[in-house]
Amino acid sequence: MLMTSTSPTMAFPSVSAPFLTLWSNLASVYGDAMRANTQQLLLSSAAVIQEQMLRAFITTSQSCAEALAKNAMAVQQRSMERFAEANGKVAGMLGQAFTQAWMGSMLPAK
Repeated sequence: MLMTSTSPTMAFPSVSAPFLTLWSNLASVYGDAMRANTQQLLLSSAAVIQEQMLRAFITTSQSCAEALAKNAMAVQQRSMERFAEANGKVAGMLGQAFTQAWMGSMLPAK
């Protein structure tokens, strides 16, 4: 017949000091590994975030510069068109004034 004991020493056998030290050392090794893993994860994540933000800033700066250059070209083109239109109007006005002055000189005196 099998007998079981309810004695605390049977349920929780005593553990020697070297064995406790071993478990403590093992836990320390795993703790060091976890700290190194966590540190590496945090640092590498920060590096990724920094790199992506820098790329986004550079891309935004380049896009902005391109948009500003396109805008400057469009404004310059419209400006040249306005000056060409103004030159045409001025030439018409000068031609009309010249024609009126010339025709006025051909009219008989009163």
